[in-house]
Amino acid sequence: MPSTVQAESTNTTTTRMVHPLLQQFQQLFFVSKLVGILPQDLEKFRSKNVLEKSRNGAFYMVFTLIIYIILYNLLIYSFGEEDRTLKASQSTLTFVIGLFLTYIGLIMMATDQLTALRNQGQLGDLYDRILAVDERLFREQCVVDNSHISGRIKIMLIMTFFFEISILIATYIKLVDYTQWMSVLWVVSAVPTFINTLDKIWFAVSLYALKERFEAINTTLEELVATHEKFKAWLSGGDPYMDDSHSLDSSQPPPQYDSNLEYLYKELGGLDMGSLKGSGRNKVAPVAHSMNSFGESVQTGQKPQMNPMTVNMAHESELSNATKVEEKLNNLCQVHDEVCEIGKAMNELWSYPILSLMAYGFLIFTAQLYFLYCATQAQSIPSLFRSAKNPIITVIALSYTSGKCIYLIYLSWKTSLASKRTGISLHKCGVVADDNLLYEIVNHLSLKLLNHSVDFSACGFFTLDMETLYGVSGGITSYLIILIQFNLAAQQAKDAIQTFNSFNDTAGLMGAATEMGNESSTTTILYDLMTTTMMTPID
Repeated sequence: MPSTVQAESTNTTTTRMVHPLLQQFQQLFFVSKLVGILPQDLEKFRSKNVLEKSRNGAFYMVFTLIIYIILYNLLIYSFGEEDRTLKASQSTLTFVIGLFLTYIGLIMMATDQLTALRNQGQLGDLYDRILAVDERLFREQCVVDNSHISGRIKIMLIMTFFFEISILIATYIKLVDYTQWMSVLWVVSAVPTFINTLDKIWFAVSLYALKERFEAINTTLEELVATHEKFKAWLSGGDPYMDDSHSLDSSQPPPQYDSNLEYLYKELGGLDMGSLKGSGRNKVAPVAHSMNSFGESVQTGQKPQMNPMTVNMAHESELSNATKVEEKLNNLCQVHDEVCEIGKAMNELWSYPILSLMAYGFLIFTAQLYFLYCATQAQSIPSLFRSAKNPIITVIALSYTSGKCIYLIYLSWKTSLASKRTGISLHKCGVVADDNLLYEIVNHLSLKLLNHSVDFSACGFFTLDMETLYGVSGGITSYLIILIQFNLAAQQAKDAIQTFNSFNDTAGLMGAATEMGNESSTTTILYDLMTTTMMTPID
C-alpha cells in the first residue's frame, strides 16, 4: 500500500513538472482557428490544452474553404482581361503555363484544409504521445525545455505577416490599378500562401520538438560517457574536476584514508573501503572530500577558498555497473523508438500537404523567373503573376516561397541525423566502460535503434534531405533554360511569320500597281490607234 501511494505521488509530481507541448501553441492555434485551418474544439484547447474533434469546427472549415474558392475565382475573372488576349499576343507556352499555375495556389490551400479535416482526430493523439514521451524522459532525469517553442512560433508568425503584407502592398501599389473598386479583391491573392504557411508552421514546430527530444536523449548518453571518464580519471589518481573552478593541484598526491573512518565513508556515499584493494575494473571509489572536517592535516595553500563544511565528492559512474545502467539504457532506447514512431506518424499526417508545397515551390520558382524574363522582353504575362514585372517584388516573393521549402527540408534532415546519432552515443558508452556485459547490452540495443530510424518524405516520392534540395535546384535551372529557349524559338517564329506576311502584303500591292499600269498603257495604245484611223482621209 505505501508503495502504491509513493508511485501515485511520483506520477503526480511528473505530471506537474512536465508541461504539455501544446501549451506553447496558444497564439498559433487562435490564428489558425480564425482563418479556418484547424477544425478542433476551441474551448477544449483553451481549458485543457488538447486537440479534440469538433463538428462545428469542421463546418466552419468547410464554409471558409467554399468562400475562399468563390472569391479566388472572382479574382481571376476580375483581373483576367489581359489573360484573354494573352494567347493571341504571346506564345501558347506562356498561356498554358499561366493557366495551370493560376490554380495551383488554390489546389495547395484546399489540400491543406482537407487534410487537416481528415486528420483532426489523429493530430490530438500525436501530441498526447509527445506528452507521454516527455514524462518518460523526466523519469530518466532527462528534462526537455519547451519554453523556447513559443518564441520560435512568434518569430515565424512575424516573418509570415511581414512577407505577406510586403508582397501584397508592394504589388497593389505598383502593379494594380487601385482606382477601381474591384482591385480590393487583390487581397484574396495572398490567402492561399498565408494559409499554407500557417499549416507548415505547425509541422515545422512539431518537427523541431521531435529533434529536441532526440538531442535530449543523445545529451544524456554523452553525459554518462563524460561522467565515467571523470570517474576513471579519479580512480587512476587524476583530477576529475580539472574543468571546474574548485579543482585541486594535479601535483598533490591523493589523500591517505584512515580505516577508522570507514563508517563515515559508508554514511556519505554507501561506499565499501574493501573495493579500494586491488586494481580490478569497475571498482567503487571512496569519497574524495576535504579532510579538514575530520581533523586530518592537508595542505590548503594550493586549494581555493571553500566552505569547511563543503564535501568534494566524486560520485560513482553509472556505467561502472552494467546491471544498474541496463534499465536506464533500455528505457532511453524505448523512448527513442517511440519518438521515431511519432515522427513517422507526423510524416503521414502531413505527407500530402508537404508534397503539394514542394510541387508549388518548384513550379512557382521556375515560373516566376520565367515571367521575369518575359517582362524584361516587354511580353505580356498572366495577371496573377504581375509581381514578376518588378525585380524587387520578385526577389521578396521567391525568398518567401523558397524559405518555407528549404527550412522544412533542412529541419527534416537534421531531425533524421539526430535520430541516427543516438546509436553512436550509445556505442560510446560501451567503449568508455570497457565491460563485456555492457558491450552485449549496447550491441543488442543498437540493433533496435538501427531498425527504428526515421526519414521524412513527401508521400514516398522523394526524401526531405539536402540531396533532394540539390536536385530540385538543378531541376529549376534546367527547366528555366528550356522555357527560355522555347520562348526564344516561339518569338523568332512569330517574327518570321510577321515578316513573311508583311512581305506578301508588299508584294501584293506592287503587283496590283503593276497590273493597273499595264491596263492603262493598253488603253492608251488602243485610243491612239482609233484616233489615227478616224482622222486618215479616204481616197
